[in-house]
Amino acid sequence: MSANSQDPGTRERVWRSPWRSQVPFPGLAYCVGGRSLYWGGWSPRLTAADLSRWPADIATFLQAAPGSFDGYQQVEKEIGVWDKTDYISGPLFAELKTKMVGVKGSVPTVDDIEDAPLAVQASPPASGLFSFDKYSSAPILIDAIREASGAPDWRRRLFLVPRAHVIRLSTSGGVVNQIEVDANGQRKFLTIDPTCAVVLANGTIEATRLALESFPTPLMGRNLMAHLRSNTIVRIKRAAFAPSLPKQLEAAALLVRGSTPQGRYHLQVTAAAVLGPNSEKDMFQMIPDVELLDSTLASQDADWSGNPDPTQPKATGAPPSWIDLSPDQTDEFSMRRAWVNLVKSANEDLLWRAMDDAAIALAQKLAGAPSNIQYFYNKDASLNAPGATWHADPPPPSTSNNRDDPANKVRDGLGTTHHEAGTLWMGTDPNTSVTNLTGRFHRIANAYAAGPAVFPTLGSANPSLTALSLSRRTALAITSRLLDVESDFTTIGSGGLRDWQMAGSGGFIELGANIIESVD
Repeated sequence: MSANSQDPGTRERVWRSPWRSQVPFPGLAYCVGGRSLYWGGWSPRLTAADLSRWPADIATFLQAAPGSFDGYQQVEKEIGVWDKTDYISGPLFAELKTKMVGVKGSVPTVDDIEDAPLAVQASPPASGLFSFDKYSSAPILIDAIREASGAPDWRRRLFLVPRAHVIRLSTSGGVVNQIEVDANGQRKFLTIDPTCAVVLANGTIEATRLALESFPTPLMGRNLMAHLRSNTIVRIKRAAFAPSLPKQLEAAALLVRGSTPQGRYHLQVTAAAVLGPNSEKDMFQMIPDVELLDSTLASQDADWSGNPDPTQPKATGAPPSWIDLSPDQTDEFSMRRAWVNLVKSANEDLLWRAMDDAAIALAQKLAGAPSNIQYFYNKDASLNAPGATWHADPPPPSTSNNRDDPANKVRDGLGTTHHEAGTLWMGTDPNTSVTNLTGRFHRIANAYAAGPAVFPTLGSANPSLTALSLSRRTALAITSRLLDVESDFTTIGSGGLRDWQMAGSGGFIELGANIIESVD
């Protein structure tokens, strides 16, 4: 929506749209945990190619030498991505992976087939413990708040302030010294000590808006990136796969990575063996990234090229993409809303077409013959219109990403992926970046940004794993800064079990960020 008069208000109890744009956005979930509660769990790493334009120190932190305990692996173990096959395994998974690897070379833009990196811990971390299932930070936060509530307020280290909206951060001498907030309809001013760390972790767009309102620089809001996403629905007959495949319901998932001269893409593929009453209808059907709720889809995400050049004009409806403060749209607190200009370039459109073509080509190679595959789409109307059904011929190439356009058969809108990134990107030079390598704003001593907003580039991978890894690094930087350390102090170990050797009987295991005694 581009104006307040078009705002539909709260949807599904918690969803609202705080910013304005020329493209539709789902907005934010106004609840504890926010959009993270709706996260699908896909957690792929950025590749070396994705990180080639990142600061070298950050790229090394995220992906060190094979076998080393790098920044990614620390978080993968904490959220259940490691080991990848403890959740997805079995005959269907093995057959699908074998077939995928076998046909990979026949689809020119496909680079690699990987096990699905899902943040789901299906097996227990140790004997006698329950598995943690799909990861969410919300229960951890709630548990921590409950534990802290047992102490008097003056001693508590953790609070959750409900129905509060931060209006502005006031600064003096390069330090945030006051937070202006609306709490239950009353304007409050919270004075804070210069040693207090203030972290903007309210999503890329709103974090950028708050920074622009509080301590703006010419670079803030540049370099906006998101993902291009399509959803291709196919079903493939059992006859195309091994006859020994079991009849019981199973699910399998794989990550397919690809690239073109215009950029990189990936396909998130989940397969289910569906047994119906009619043997002719026993099919494999691509089913979805769980972010898509009750659809059955193979979801694809393509790269997005950011542009941090401050000399480029900010023109609505034209590249590059950016965020700024709206000149005429204010919110319920009389503050300027964010205006989001999200536009794809000609190269990004070429990449999107290559990704769509690769999804169809890969499915056709899996099927082996045209008689083994069908495609689900609405031949005569748009994606949003009823009447979609199965067809023997694939959907024609989409020439639009408008879900109300009959020329679009598979593509989602530009603002619908929840993967906005890049507008507060990190770097070593204050003249060419907004935050430093710990996520702290250049020129502001105690303000940090956390999340995809600090990404220099986006790549095609879902941003959650990278955002969590960088946020963990930011948290460690903040705590280290606040702790008094003697000049000749040397740390022992890395905080985990690596480099330690057991003395005597018994054992220990790493459980999240904790080390606990293990009982064999």
